[in-house]
Amino acid sequence: MNFAYEIQDKSVKIWRCFSYGTKIEVPDRLAGYPVAELAPYAFSAHMEEEKLEEKIRSGQLLLSGENEEPALCGFRLKGIYLPAALQKIGAYAFYNCSGLEHFSFHGSLKDLGAGLFTGCHHIRQLELTLDDTGTSCLQEILMELNEELRLTIYRGNEEARLVFPEFYEEGVENTPARILMTQMHGSGMHFRNCFYRKRFDFHAYDGCFFRAKAQEDRDSVLELALGRLRFSMELGAEGRTDYEKYLREHLPEAGLWAIEQRDMELLNWLVKEHLPGSPEEEIILRRLLGQAAERGFTEGNGFLLSVLHGRFSSREELFEF
Repeated sequence: MNFAYEIQDKSVKIWRCFSYGTKIEVPDRLAGYPVAELAPYAFSAHMEEEKLEEKIRSGQLLLSGENEEPALCGFRLKGIYLPAALQKIGAYAFYNCSGLEHFSFHGSLKDLGAGLFTGCHHIRQLELTLDDTGTSCLQEILMELNEELRLTIYRGNEEARLVFPEFYEEGVENTPARILMTQMHGSGMHFRNCFYRKRFDFHAYDGCFFRAKAQEDRDSVLELALGRLRFSMELGAEGRTDYEKYLREHLPEAGLWAIEQRDMELLNWLVKEHLPGSPEEEIILRRLLGQAAERGFTEGNGFLLSVLHGRFSSREELFEF
């Protein structure tokens, strides 16, 4: 891995990354200085390469290594992990990075250039690490990405896992009045507006749950509820009650979702935290056991057998798949 960079005011500005890989972890420091900025078009295939090479030849830009690797840009870029020192990203830095799926950043990132994610339609996972202030540029990033997103927030020893549904705008003509009106579809815009002075408002986010139930598909709503209950950063009593009520009503579907995802941690949590004492506990466990067997989920199948044996060992064991 190699970087083309310049040193400005005792900090580093990265212009290009060179690598055979598809994912990049931008270092916190280069040449002894903190990496504070990404140049415009830094990861876009639309950068003027001749000008970049001229700056390297003339010594305006430095190289961190001698490897002759290709530029990591455009559709080849799948994931990027930005350092805590980074404060600014130049305009169109990820322009048409159509393969970009994972974007990880810190709350210290404050200055975003125009058109940052233009042409990036496959980002599905965001990771944000907050500092003591709790502020970030998260809202600006979310508003540029209208597809369904999953966000993990880290703050000290706490963790939150959130789902942001898709939204899109549609222009509809009011024919009698000859006025073009904009209609918003999906609940995603409401979730993306849960901020107060650059701090994410978990209470407002939880207050949008009724919109998701009304407008989004069941799997997305289940994932949203499960994420908030398992990783309950700033989850209030009212929000917890709403999520738990929904989960009680959809326990079989939640278990099936965990099996299809092959998520043993989720399956274990569901069975141990939410099935004991349920009137349909044994029925649900046996149904899930059959579903795990049908899908070849061996680990889940063994776990469910063990739970059934432990909870209902006094009864005749009869498993129908």
